Amino acid sequence: MKNPDVFRRTVAGLALFAWPLFEFLAFLTSPPDADHDPDIFRTHATSVQVSALLYIWATLSLIPVILGLAHLLRERAPRAGGIGAALGLVGAGHGLTLFTTDFYDLALALSLSDAQAKAITKQVGEMPGFVFGMLLPGFLLHIGLYTLLITLAVVRIAPWWVPVVALVGTVVPFVTMGQPPVVQSTGALLHLATYGWIGLRVLRMSEAEWRGGVGEVRAPLPGRA
Repeated sequence: MKNPDVFRRTVAGLALFAWPLFEFLAFLTSPPDADHDPDIFRTHATSVQVSALLYIWATLSLIPVILGLAHLLRERAPRAGGIGAALGLVGAGHGLTLFTTDFYDLALALSLSDAQAKAITKQVGEMPGFVFGMLLPGFLLHIGLYTLLITLAVVRIAPWWVPVVALVGTVVPFVTMGQPPVVQSTGALLHLATYGWIGLRVLRMSEAEWRGGVGEVRAPLPGRA
């Protein structure tokens, strides 16, 4: 705490490892169903709560991740870094609200019949305020993150495989929806490889590099993005 730069760099570096680890554990402990079926939620009541909390902690960890990635771009691509950070933080904020719905779905499954619980969940999912005010804005998180990651590759702070592999890690849970949790969790391992690469580099940075003179991965930088 005596050196704010070291503190911020350490928090950002650790968060780059923490968020994919929380994501991996969240998928691994999630119930074996993608539709929030009341019967499955009742059967796996404990894992539903654990998984929901892990998703929330993962999303909370993304806040210092986003700020840290934007900080790395403050000198070389401040506009792209600012846009990516703004979109990412708005998306993360909405993501936090979305993951709390697991607790409400569990409460409905424990209190009502399956038909009533499904009817209420369906009704909420059709409300414009939920769809356009909570659900869709949550996807801004992905747009913000990949704006930051692609820009890091453009200015050669990170290699090009980082945003590519990270994107595959994001797509995996969507294309394996309905598969066992252990299959869906493999996407988080790809995130661990990519964000962990950046996190390790951040933790090894000198104070001068963290303040703006970040070394390049390859050749000299052509200019600002």
